[in-house]
Amino acid sequence: MPDQEGEPQLQQTSRRDTPDDEQKVGKPVLSWRKVLSAVASFALLVLIFVGVIPKFTSYSDTWSHMAGLGTWWWVAIAVAATVNQIAIVWPYQAVLAGLRFRHGFLETETTSAISSTVPAGGAVAIGMTYRMFSSFGFSDLSISTAVVVTGVWNLGAKLALPVVAVTLLAVTAHPPRGALAAAGVGVVVLIVAGVALWLVFRSEASARWLGQLADRLVNWVLHFFHKGGGDRAEKAVLHFRSQTLETARSRGWLLSWAVLASQLALLVLVFIGVRAVGITSAQVGFAAVLTSFAVARLAGTVPITPGGLGTIDAAFVAMLTTFGANASHALAADFIWRLTTFLPPLVLGVVSYLIWLRREERILKLPSARLETTGSGADSKEETGKG
Repeated sequence: MPDQEGEPQLQQTSRRDTPDDEQKVGKPVLSWRKVLSAVASFALLVLIFVGVIPKFTSYSDTWSHMAGLGTWWWVAIAVAATVNQIAIVWPYQAVLAGLRFRHGFLETETTSAISSTVPAGGAVAIGMTYRMFSSFGFSDLSISTAVVVTGVWNLGAKLALPVVAVTLLAVTAHPPRGALAAAGVGVVVLIVAGVALWLVFRSEASARWLGQLADRLVNWVLHFFHKGGGDRAEKAVLHFRSQTLETARSRGWLLSWAVLASQLALLVLVFIGVRAVGITSAQVGFAAVLTSFAVARLAGTVPITPGGLGTIDAAFVAMLTTFGANASHALAADFIWRLTTFLPPLVLGVVSYLIWLRREERILKLPSARLETTGSGADSKEETGKG
């Protein structure tokens, strides 16, 4: 728990103080599923960037648009990219009381680098999140609560954004069918998720009823595969409620504003990139840019490739060109977006991880250093007494 100064106190149950757990963990096994997932991700990337995109535009034209940007455009892009990297920390600060920005920044940059480069890297990144936040003094319960709650809020933002975008677009123009379909999916999922969350947080009885309903649906599907049912969904729902209820009630609004600010920071970066490459408001208005951004983000929620690489790009370029942008301009805007959000975490992630490792080494050396100081002090007293 954080102390009055706002600095998280180191817990005695920190993961680095439990060597038995480390002994239980064996070497990672490279399963055929991981290999198949990596091969499929690579094949999809090749298909998108080598097979599909070159049919609509050339990379040389795209590069010429990026190389021709003025100095002030690059300054604006750099400032927006910096703010975006800073804003990623805010949701965790909203949930974890006492989390200092520098600690949150080390964690988000390190885990972003992992999730952006490793197939299904989100699972690996969550493991690193536990290690790093634990080293900053937070308990496993508070960390797991933060991971779950921020994940739910971020997913909700990705689902709600297409609905807002298409609604705004419908007022100013006629949205394309692809955007309407994405918004329709978002509306359905939002309604279902909203009702489910309302039942979970309304009372324990309603949460239990929801879990039992989910168990009946799951068990009905499992009996076709000749597998026994259970009450896992009910237990999971009740556990989720007990774990997140207090945080949702006490910090829900603060987290909502933090997630909204984080999403807006990324949107501003994308919007600057779109205008910088020469896509004017007469060609693609703000509502159309917002819709393209929202649909692309929604497409990236399925973890097919690391960081949504390829899937987000294809959706974003396709939406911009549908609204009237030139294909090479659309691809240039996408490259600016992805380069400014993909490359910085890779570099900063390595640096952040090394800084964290050095911090851990210093902390681990502190007890031995104190013992050596105490021992030398005792020896000096003995020598003084003898003298």
